[in-house]
Amino acid sequence: METTEASRLREPLFNWRRLLLARESSVVIVLVLLCLALIFSPARDTFYSRQNIQNMLLQIALLAIFSIGETLVIITAGIDLSLGSLIAFSGMVLAMTATHLPPTIAVPTAIVVALAVSLLIGAVHALLIGKLRLPAFVVTLASLTILRSQAQLMNGQLPVPISKYPFLINLANGQLFKGTFFAVPIPAVLLLIIAIAAHFILTRTRIGRYIYSLGGNEQATRLSGVNVLGVLLFAYCASAFLGGVAGILYAGYGQQGDPQNGLGYELNAVAAAVIGGANLMGGEGSVVGTVLGACLLQMILSAINLTINNPTLWQGTVVGGVLLVAVLVTAIQQRKNRP
Repeated sequence: METTEASRLREPLFNWRRLLLARESSVVIVLVLLCLALIFSPARDTFYSRQNIQNMLLQIALLAIFSIGETLVIITAGIDLSLGSLIAFSGMVLAMTATHLPPTIAVPTAIVVALAVSLLIGAVHALLIGKLRLPAFVVTLASLTILRSQAQLMNGQLPVPISKYPFLINLANGQLFKGTFFAVPIPAVLLLIIAIAAHFILTRTRIGRYIYSLGGNEQATRLSGVNVLGVLLFAYCASAFLGGVAGILYAGYGQQGDPQNGLGYELNAVAAAVIGGANLMGGEGSVVGTVLGACLLQMILSAINLTINNPTLWQGTVVGGVLLVAVLVTAIQQRKNRP
């Protein structure tokens, strides 16, 4: 009988069948088909214009940044429903802090405070879920309503302008190689850095293995001596931190801290993660898949904006429908993989 090692050595270097069946490959195929379909649509010239492509890159980056944090939480078999409200809250914290400080220290201090507050919120989530054993759905849903309310209370439901801080505006709206064909939005560069770091953590570090292990079997993870609370702290703090980063970018993008920012964005984050292969039951997901999921979702939304009347009224239907289809595909794949 052939040994396992011998069998492994006879396998091709690239398992093309496994590669083609991977969820990420499926998303790439759908992206290619969507791009081809748009070539033959009336909106072709507008969709493939340089301005629209630049705008899509920016929107994909903004969505993918906080969707990566959501992915980390989903892999642990949790969920973070507070991200949309956290985006608004952290943006308001940024704007309020900056406007109450001397100009020389306003911007760096405001960024640090906004990110520190976001980390604190993530730590509270993890402690309530890991220490008190409260359901993640309930904890983050409560946080969603609390943070949205607090964002509205900060300035009497009014936005706080930050237009006099060009660094914050440029952070969200600026471009590398501006004026050239290769102009890249700065948030896209930030996304690349965050995605590489998150991918490395998930695939090459001990905490990454623990995140997958916790989502796959919490009881076995506990019995193996893993500090489950520490893993949850890492995942929820990372999610909140990236939500805070997105909040800063959205504030800069709109040139104001806006208590209405991020409405419904938590659903977009879940959709991007699930489209990319994250399993809401835990134990599965990837950074690459989430970024691809954000690309697909944002491309669909962009196509809707260019081809349908009253596109904003259809966005919820599209995001919800895409999420439902992604969950259905995951369920079918799991059934096929069962012995």
